[in-house]
Amino acid sequence: MPAKTLFIVQQFETMGKRLVAGRQMDFKTAEEAVGRAERDATRVTGVVAVQQVVDTDTGEVLEEPIILARHGQLPAEFSEG
Repeated sequence: MPAKTLFIVQQFETMGKRLVAGRQMDFKTAEEAVGRAERDATRVTGVVAVQQVVDTDTGEVLEEPIILARHGQLPAEFSEG
């Protein structure tokens, strides 16, 4: 069960009254992901940077995702608390 830590930035946009997922990008480090999320914060409705550990064979998430940064309007699953 080989594990890999992913650093993901997910953008969100509004379409009408709905919030929809936009572009998703992978980065090599947490710092790169946080930096990209900060830069995107002024250009998109919302953006979140997440650290996630997955099994590279199955794609199964092995640990709870860690929110590294959040900006703007986001879906409930990314809300603080």
